[in-house]
Amino acid sequence: MVASIRHISLICLLVITTCTVNAKTLALITTRSAGDSFWGPVEEFMHAACKDLGMELKVFYAEGRRENMISAFQKAITEKVDAVVFPNFQKSAYQLIKASEDAKVPVFLFNSGISSEHVNDVGKPREKYKYWLGEMLPDDKGAGANLANTLVDMAKSAGKLGKDGKVHVIAISGHSADGAAIERNKGLKAAMKRSDAVLKQVVPANWDKDTANLKFSKLYERYPEASVGWAASDLMSIGIVDAIKKLGKTPGQDIFTGGVDLSKEGMEAVSQGTMSVTAGGHFMEGGWVAVMLYDYFNGIDFVDEGLSMRSKMSVITKDAVQEYLKRFGKGNWETIDFKQFSKKHNSDLKKYNFGLDTVMAQPQ
Repeated sequence: MVASIRHISLICLLVITTCTVNAKTLALITTRSAGDSFWGPVEEFMHAACKDLGMELKVFYAEGRRENMISAFQKAITEKVDAVVFPNFQKSAYQLIKASEDAKVPVFLFNSGISSEHVNDVGKPREKYKYWLGEMLPDDKGAGANLANTLVDMAKSAGKLGKDGKVHVIAISGHSADGAAIERNKGLKAAMKRSDAVLKQVVPANWDKDTANLKFSKLYERYPEASVGWAASDLMSIGIVDAIKKLGKTPGQDIFTGGVDLSKEGMEAVSQGTMSVTAGGHFMEGGWVAVMLYDYFNGIDFVDEGLSMRSKMSVITKDAVQEYLKRFGKGNWETIDFKQFSKKHNSDLKKYNFGLDTVMAQPQ
């Protein structure tokens, strides 16, 4: 009897020890501060995914400074994490990918891709740097175009045209060196090839609400016929909303504005009618990367899915945002079963099915 108890105890100890050894720790480096309107939800969503999958997540904040991206990476390495997930902020990704090779720690790039001047040097994931496992980038160009087209259609339907019979557009972009801003601008300019709209000017506001407010006000003085304020982020669009009000105009009636991020603040503004539209879903990328890294560490490589993936971006107006806020307005991502997205937990799953639409389709 005693021997049997000892045998069972030994088995339990081995199980506990095995689970501890297999438990992985991921590091996430965000470009700004804790609680940021975009990076906060990224962190929360990824935390929920890691918790479901039995992994730990450590978060490091760059506070808007490139040098902090480097120091955060070095700190993550010293804390013996199993993989580091980060965006290409102010062209820092190339240096971090090279550093990962020296440290022999896997990395995964997301949210913004390699800068054009580094593409030839760094190659593709696992091509020149084997510890660079993969990348997941949002369809920023498509989001920028869809946002622009939606806003122009709204202004046109409201009859807010210039003397030339076209919708006049003012655009507020992000940081001029950021891949996300560059791609969203490309989408905007592609959309502006339509004959019923004209892009008057694009200016950077470095993702800052107050800067966007100030710059839109000054641009509107120059282009008083503008009826669309396109923004590369929700936060900057909210800055435009404040500017519109100060100009004595009504947002959503006289001037239509929207941004990219699908942030809580952005969706609340859309729900209230001050912002007309928000585009996004890419804040979920951290969670999807966590799922793929979990499978990878459990012997299921995502190489067959492709090592350079694009995440889906959705455009949401007032009607659709109400349902979203009802379900996830408080950021209660723990209601999502992230194991259903994992190939390790679903042997019949042949292709990952990530995206906002899939999350919304989950039973409540």
